[in-house]
Amino acid sequence: MGYSIYKIDFDTQEKTILYDCIEDIQKADLLAQLAMCNKTINELIFICAGWNRSINRYSELYDKALKLAVEYKSERKC
Repeated sequence: MGYSIYKIDFDTQEKTILYDCIEDIQKADLLAQLAMCNKTINELIFICAGWNRSINRYSELYDKALKLAVEYKSERKC
């Protein structure tokens, strides 16, 4: 499993993988911060969460994710 850092250009709709197979979220966050330093105003940088780990098979992880979903849910439109 690994995280990836992507860039989307809203003018051209081009999607670019900047960094791939990052083993931990702290490294992924730091690389995303670096990418944000170099992006244009029309670009969006985001972290892709990696492979599906099927947390619904593990009740403890699934319950924790449901609680976090309530806590951090946003109704904002982009």
